[in-house]
Amino acid sequence: MARWEEVAAQLRDAIITGRYPPGTKIPHESKLEEQYGCSRTTIRRAVAALTAEGLVQPVRKGGTTVRPQPARQALTLDTVAYRDELGYYFSQTVQSLRPVQPPTVTTGPCPPDIVPILGLDPGAEVIIRDRVMGDPATGRTVQLATSYLPADLAAGTVLAATDTGPGGIYDRMEQDLDWGILDWEGVITARAATPEEARLLALAPGVPVLCVTRMTIATAGSAEGRVVEVNVTRRDASRHEVRYTIGRHRPPTS
Repeated sequence: MARWEEVAAQLRDAIITGRYPPGTKIPHESKLEEQYGCSRTTIRRAVAALTAEGLVQPVRKGGTTVRPQPARQALTLDTVAYRDELGYYFSQTVQSLRPVQPPTVTTGPCPPDIVPILGLDPGAEVIIRDRVMGDPATGRTVQLATSYLPADLAAGTVLAATDTGPGGIYDRMEQDLDWGILDWEGVITARAATPEEARLLALAPGVPVLCVTRMTIATAGSAEGRVVEVNVTRRDASRHEVRYTIGRHRPPTS
């Protein structure tokens, strides 16, 4: 183990055990140099590692503070598509969210991780619909949502319009494009945040995003059987957790 890793391990232990409580500052670099008998470069590498882990955060002209760990909001793992007066939604915990910035619609190459889901060739164009969602009372951004739609299906249709009308793109698919009653599948993952995601969600350094990827599948018409949209929502993984119930398997009685 390198010396900076040893220092990081000891500082991490001090934070986890409460010697440096949330909101307090760890000692100044010069004090840590003296405490651990090492160079400032070593101390800075150790502190940078803890920053990347989300345990501490630098304060401008104020040293380094132990980052408070906020209580997480539970996202219930729903397997039901709900409806309200605005159209479909996929978890009761997000029903109250509203756009806090004007949505954008652009055309661009399909991201590599989305290409196989949509069954496209690398570099194929997609319609990209971005929304920044948040608490309408405070204006705080809570969720980023991006939809990717194959351009060969969506370009030149209402799906590429900024305003798709009541019920949004799903009602247009079912009612106007005759793609049948839609089906959905979803997966949950986590990854490092992009700089833009970190800015919009006000993420602390090192905090990943919790990603929910939902696939929309047409059941009729010209798009029958195709994944016609991939929607990726991202949230602050330090503030949200996925919760689900666990049933007890009961073997059949003879």
